[in-house]
Amino acid sequence: MQAEATVREQRREERRTRVIESAMRLALDGGYDAVHMRAVADRAEVALGTIYRYFSGKDEMLIAGLAEWLGLMRHRLEKAPIEGDTAGERLSTVLSAASTSTDNVPVLMGALVTALGTTDVAAAQYKLAVEREVRNLVVMAIGDDDSIDAFGVARVIGHVWGSSISRWIGGLADTGSVGVELRHAVEMLLDD
Repeated sequence: MQAEATVREQRREERRTRVIESAMRLALDGGYDAVHMRAVADRAEVALGTIYRYFSGKDEMLIAGLAEWLGLMRHRLEKAPIEGDTAGERLSTVLSAASTSTDNVPVLMGALVTALGTTDVAAAQYKLAVEREVRNLVVMAIGDDDSIDAFGVARVIGHVWGSSISRWIGGLADTGSVGVELRHAVEMLLDD
């Protein structure tokens, strides 16, 4: 009975993952407006009702996808030593890698930024997951340094990231500007 429940949970998680990946792929290919629940269901090869078991709308799916993307990035970065002798250098290295990966997918980032702008309370848990992943990335990069308020730095970096990515996606800043803004914030916060 326990094994059957575990298999059922695993299948459920696999379907949820396919739904998120399908939404992200549609957003990558066509932006926010290309993500329709029916199209996600077709691409994920699940019933439309299955999607609604996990998410009430596309904003939740996309924000959940962003949180997972950030988590995967963090796990990948955790596997290798981070370049830099100081907390500021390590954080700059991590944020540069993260911003470079976003610079390469402007259509997807536009969709994700649009989704993050939702005021739907149902998306709050996924927005908090994104904040948590950004915080984990920053704290991981800073390392064990009791003289630094890593959580405070993470909070400020999260705000700078959100603002600078919105400016870039909105056409107010050039590609690469997110990384520049993040490096500037690190220099101001962690003047090594």
